[in-house]
This record gives sequence, C-alpha cells and structure tokens, in this order.
Amino acid sequence: MNKAKAWAMAALVAAAAAFPAAARAGIGAFGTWWDSKDYGDMYGGGGKLALGLPLGFWIEARGSYLESHGFKAADVSLVPIEALLAWQLEVSQVIRPYIGAGAGYYLKDFEWKSRWKEWKDEFKDKDCAGYFALAGVCIGIGDVFSIFCEAKYTLVGEDDKFHWRGSDIKEKYSFDGLSVNAGVKIGF
Repeated sequence: MNKAKAWAMAALVAAAAAFPAAARAGIGAFGTWWDSKDYGDMYGGGGKLALGLPLGFWIEARGSYLESHGFKAADVSLVPIEALLAWQLEVSQVIRPYIGAGAGYYLKDFEWKSRWKEWKDEFKDKDCAGYFALAGVCIGIGDVFSIFCEAKYTLVGEDDKFHWRGSDIKEKYSFDGLSVNAGVKIGF
C-alpha cells in the first residue's frame, strides 16, 4: 500500500510541475533589431518554438532573418539559427521576467557593391557559430496569448567552431552586438 501512495504522490508532483511547464510552451513570432558592431543596424523578423520543462525552465529553438543596407561595401543579410535554455520567474500570472543563454549558427550573405577584389578578401563571409545571453519579460494576455520583449547580446565567431572569447579579443568585421526582439506568443 505504501508503494501505491508513493506512486500517486509522484504522479501528483509530476502533474503539478508539468502545469507551469505547459504555460511556457508555445510558438511565437517577433520583430528584431540588431546593432551589429561593424555592419550597422540590422532589421528583420523571426519565429520561435518553446517547450516547457519543470522548475521554471524551458528550451527554445528560434530562427530569424535580418538585413542591413547601411554598410558601405555591401548589403548584408544574416540568418541566425539558435537554441537556448531559459529560466522564468513567476512574479504574477501576468508578468513573467526571464533570463537565458544559448548558442547558434549564423548564415551570412553579402551582396557586394564594389567589384574590387581587395574588399572581398578582407571579409570573413563564411557561416559561423556563436553564443548569446538574453533577458526579457513576458506579459500574459488571457490564458493562451502573451507578448514579450527581450534584449540579447550575441558574440558571433569567424568560423563554425565555438571559441570562448574574452573582452581583449578584437574581431575585424564582427556581427557582435545587442539586439532587441519583441513579439507575440501562443501557448499550448
């Protein structure tokens, strides 16, 4: 009989832990602005898919598309494909701040304005890996919909390997920078 009570208690705890996790799961769309270090302001949009975990955590996959026409040598586009782990603080049913960190793969494309070969040789235009940290707030609207706004700082490498970089390392023609995302999410 004790085993049955233990299993019932475990099932009850799992159900209670799964309920808030389900609230963090969902699909969303967002607009984004990225202040890249060397390529100027980039604008675009993206989407994300989140899966809830117990204890306030969730995992998320996201992708976006950004363009910059402010760089003098080329029109630049960037496609970040990212994954993150985030933790949400339940302040209230409506306001939910969160923090997270993740890694991504960044697909770069340059449409050169100049035909001079020396311009092209200086740039690292191959796809690369990077990592980021973010903080944001989610505001619930009803049981299913929410709006969110987040700030993210990303360090993008020069190749497809993950390298830890300190503040003393200076990259030439870098996408490093702060981005701000805002959008809507539908929970499931």
